[in-house]
Amino acid sequence: MSHRFLASMGALAVMIVASVSVAGQTTAEKAKAAAAKKAAASKPWTQPKTAWGDPDLQGIYTFSTFTPMERPATLAGKQTFTEAELGEEEDTDAINRTAEDRPLREGDTGTYNTFWTSTEKGRRTGRTSLIVDPPDGRKPPLTPAAQKIRDASVAAAAARRVKIGVMDVTLYDTWADLPAYTQCLARPMPRIGQAYNHGIQILQAPGYVVIDYESMHDTRIIPLDGRPHLDKSVRQWDGDARGHWEGNTLVVDWTNFTDKQEWEGSPQGRMHFVERLTRVDANTVNEEITVDDPTTWTKPWTYVLPWRADDPNYQNAEDLYEYACHEGDYRQMEDALAGSRSIEKANPDATKRGSK
Repeated sequence: MSHRFLASMGALAVMIVASVSVAGQTTAEKAKAAAAKKAAASKPWTQPKTAWGDPDLQGIYTFSTFTPMERPATLAGKQTFTEAELGEEEDTDAINRTAEDRPLREGDTGTYNTFWTSTEKGRRTGRTSLIVDPPDGRKPPLTPAAQKIRDASVAAAAARRVKIGVMDVTLYDTWADLPAYTQCLARPMPRIGQAYNHGIQILQAPGYVVIDYESMHDTRIIPLDGRPHLDKSVRQWDGDARGHWEGNTLVVDWTNFTDKQEWEGSPQGRMHFVERLTRVDANTVNEEITVDDPTTWTKPWTYVLPWRADDPNYQNAEDLYEYACHEGDYRQMEDALAGSRSIEKANPDATKRGSK
């Protein structure tokens, strides 16, 4: 049995204990924790520097949060929670976060439970949405052309779904029906709101900042020497990034994405991001992203996502967990296609979808 396995199981056990303890905290314990947090926040903090003088952002962080990208309609006009309201939201998150399997629906073979996820996923930012601009916390409307593309994509996905008894089943006609992430080829950038494998590590060297993502083993190498972007004809899964420092903030111009995958429900090929990474305290780097794609949204919009270094499951470099995703997810494609044909054969009337 490997050290990696033992370390992972130990971390997972800690996660369960942490979940239970958070959910069962007394009022006095909460007050004590809040006082300690306030005392720590009052201590002066100075931005550390690397040996060559750049602001030091290095460390292991997690970025998952229950704070939604867009502000719910029920919270319209409310940008932040009070401390009491935030506590209530986090109490609800802790209750919902259970280590037990939920009841299976008919036909399901199993479910994930929070044994496999971080206790820190429930951490909220204190805001009612990640979006800070527009002030209403909502994305701007799609352009007419982007809406047409979105509608076609939704319709194509709906055409592959059929109902068999009480189950909604997606049928696949070809490997191309499966998203790039399902094929283990790529996962969209920027990363937002993953339930698991949401660890990242920032490394720095003179002239470079490197961001290593746990999921998909993606690594962004960001040069700081002012070199131009790749030619516009060169499109990459993770885009092309160029950075520079503005005070203690790393400003990254990020473009040259491929249209082979979507981000926030739209093809990514023409998206342009300006990313600002700022270390705001000893345990937090804020990632601020301004999204600018006039072919998709009617105006730019901005969100802020905290990257946190105090998740107990990521306290040491060895705890950036191994992510094993075989291209095609080891027989997943074969099984998805064979399963679709089997379902069609057994349910010819229910699965009739017109000519292919």
